Amino acid sequence: MTVEAPKGKTSLRLETWSDTTRVLLFSGLAGGLPFSFDHVTNADRSLKVEDFTLSEHNLVMPDVLSVQPKMPSIFSFNGVIPVRRGQCYARVTLLFRGKQVAILSSAYVTDAKGITYPPGVHEGFAEGPGYLRKVVVANPAAGNKLVFTVPENARWRVRSMSFFFDTDAAGGDRGVWLSFMLAFSVLCTVPVVVAQASSKLIQYSAGLGGESRVAIVGSDVVLKLPDIMAVGGTTIEAAAASMNPNDQFSSGNVWVEEWIEE
Repeated sequence: MTVEAPKGKTSLRLETWSDTTRVLLFSGLAGGLPFSFDHVTNADRSLKVEDFTLSEHNLVMPDVLSVQPKMPSIFSFNGVIPVRRGQCYARVTLLFRGKQVAILSSAYVTDAKGITYPPGVHEGFAEGPGYLRKVVVANPAAGNKLVFTVPENARWRVRSMSFFFDTDAAGGDRGVWLSFMLAFSVLCTVPVVVAQASSKLIQYSAGLGGESRVAIVGSDVVLKLPDIMAVGGTTIEAAAASMNPNDQFSSGNVWVEEWIEE
């Protein structure tokens, strides 16, 4: 007995999260017929959703599909943005009559690896290594603390941090510490390990897996960072006790491992 396929629109939903605007190529075969669509992501790690129709009549399963960064032609290399792991996440869902049937594949897309179905790879947002990113913050005004802010829709593990602190001739000793804060609540602090005298320039470095150290010769201090995951809106701050209005933090940078938050 012949059974007729149910009637109703079959479509594929592509969801993406990207740290900058990128063009992805969404292509494959469905019912023996090829399909190819361009998808432009958002630029702020927020969700971008786009549906693509496969059939207006019967339930159609894709034979094969892939999502990958759109490669330039050999005549057009300008403006191509490399895609590294942790920067662009994609998920493909099969819909029938507007309802979800199955998630076919979900993972980070890179220049070296797209996502495909079959077999249909499934990878969480925070699985595996993140994207290693250097973040530089502008020098604050004199007398102000140094602040790094985790972007919205991102998750950071701070791997290392470096900055200078220059004290004015006035006043007594200062003490530099680090703090991780979210919504005015302190998540973790790295306490003062050295008294910095007036009229002194010291470079402070911090890293995972080490110990706090103060140079016997020279003007360097190394701090031990806590191994915590910081979500969007978290601030990493360098501040000083007994700070003078003319004291200056400068040359602040951090190396972070970054993932996208769903």
